[in-house]
Amino acid sequence: EILGALMSMAVVWMVTGVLTYLACMRLLHPDYNIDATVMLITSACAVLTNILLSLILHQTGHGHSHGAQAREHMSAPLEEPALRNASLRAAFVHTIGDLFQSISVLISALIIFFKPQYKIADPICTFVFSIFVLATTITILRDILTVLMEGR
Repeated sequence: EILGALMSMAVVWMVTGVLTYLACMRLLHPDYNIDATVMLITSACAVLTNILLSLILHQTGHGHSHGAQAREHMSAPLEEPALRNASLRAAFVHTIGDLFQSISVLISALIIFFKPQYKIADPICTFVFSIFVLATTITILRDILTVLMEGR
């Protein structure tokens, strides 16, 4: 479970790194063309999909139950917070990261759709949302490393 969570965080960081690299290349070589309509449709679909997936993962991990199962859980020892559903938390954070990246693309697409001369919005939005995504993954990465290093 923990290794799956670690892999999920590694994928988030790798994708963010690739997107940041591509944004840098677009700043250095501004002779690229963007089809804003395709970008707008694709990013809108990605935003909707990530919202749906986030809601599903959030509902799956809310952690309460009813009836006899709830009484059984009351008598069971409490788990460390870092151990509780770590892979589910990592998947949720991964989805939230994808959602923010998709929102970034959607914002860029809207700007470029209405003002094509502002295509620099694409790499700028990528930088801003990449920083946000990396910042949101720090706590779960810390929890994962704490478990892997058997820290207290």
